[in-house]
Amino acid sequence: MITPEFVSEERGEFIFVSNHSLSSDEHVSRSIEYNRARILNARAHLPAHLSRCRLFYDVRGQNVTEDILGRLSTGLSDLCAVEIKR
Repeated sequence: MITPEFVSEERGEFIFVSNHSLSSDEHVSRSIEYNRARILNARAHLPAHLSRCRLFYDVRGQNVTEDILGRLSTGLSDLCAVEIKR
């Protein structure tokens, strides 16, 4: 079952929030892999008009470098818009 945190019918988008530890390269890679699978799975089950995805990374309380944020965006930008909550 797919349950996005938010859905905007008018904008045709679904929104996920990710609050993963990004404290190591392994954690960053695992987070990207997980969210890619999550988005692809959602697209297979949600109505076709919900074609746009936004993914919010909540990194509050973590020491996240610009390099890590770049890796997140690069790893996911073909599937969704990535936004960062600091």
